[in-house]
Amino acid sequence: MSHIVLEGFTPDGGDFVSAGPTVVEGIVNGTAVRALCGKVWVPGRDPKRYPLCPTCKEIAERQGWKLPAG
Repeated sequence: MSHIVLEGFTPDGGDFVSAGPTVVEGIVNGTAVRALCGKVWVPGRDPKRYPLCPTCKEIAERQGWKLPAG
């Protein structure tokens, strides 16, 4: 499965706040990342080759986030 990783957010009128390691950091440094569904792993494969995790998708849609078609 492909998962959605929240890399950070910007509160109203504030600066960017990191939510943990980014996917790029995970790939380059071998650092584990956490998906919206709670899965923790070290990214290393092309996520476009796998279906989207239904739990990550549901959480993102509840937040009103737009997901890419795919």
